[in-house]
Amino acid sequence: MEGTAERDELVGRVRDSVLGVFVNERAAFLELLDERSVLVSAGSKVFNGRSAYECWPPNPPGVRARNVTFSPLYTNRPDEAIVAGTYLLSGPCIDGTVRQRVTINLRRVDDDWKISLAHFSNEWPSRRPDGEAQQMTERRTPGRLQLRAEGGIVFVDPEEIVYAESAGKRCVVHLRDRTVTAGVLLRELCEMLPDQFVRTNRFYVVNVRYVQGVGREGILFSTGETIPIPERRVKEIQLEIASTVTRTFG
Repeated sequence: MEGTAERDELVGRVRDSVLGVFVNERAAFLELLDERSVLVSAGSKVFNGRSAYECWPPNPPGVRARNVTFSPLYTNRPDEAIVAGTYLLSGPCIDGTVRQRVTINLRRVDDDWKISLAHFSNEWPSRRPDGEAQQMTERRTPGRLQLRAEGGIVFVDPEEIVYAESAGKRCVVHLRDRTVTAGVLLRELCEMLPDQFVRTNRFYVVNVRYVQGVGREGILFSTGETIPIPERRVKEIQLEIASTVTRTFG
């Protein structure tokens, strides 16, 4: 994307259109859609194209968003943009208050912007029965991995892994604060990892918790790192990562 003014204008446009959806003012959001757009709702519902979303019934009255923050994410392609937002969502169809996140990948089409992928997910509920919260914590907090490395055995928390890549008969594990070369095949590592990991191709497996965007330039992580993906598989990988985020954290 070109200058700061254009970027800020697009972020504001995306923010206002998303907030409009919650109060059933969809016109601005629909302007950002075409038949190539894919939307993944926080309830795992997938809409392929504008016409599919237009048929979806409106929200009940009283849904409200507050503590709203929208910001751009880095992309090095002038014809693509990524906008991420978070907000607290409450209303009659929601149990308590939910912190929701939206990540929107856009592409430039004839001097305008259209959504490639919009993914909505619930980060956490502010009210949940104690038993259910404990079960979720247990399910989402796997034990540390024991990996063979050149200096001996290394213990790695899967939650700290951003992504891993194949390196012949070994794999390089990229954590938030360091890199570990492990004496296991990437396939073997994948078998140890929890459900929040997606194998994007034969060379990489990624932790969707850290994915900030997927486009032709590759997968962008919140750490600022990027890895390449085949351009022909961009949409397929977008859907797989989005559905994994919704299934695991939604």
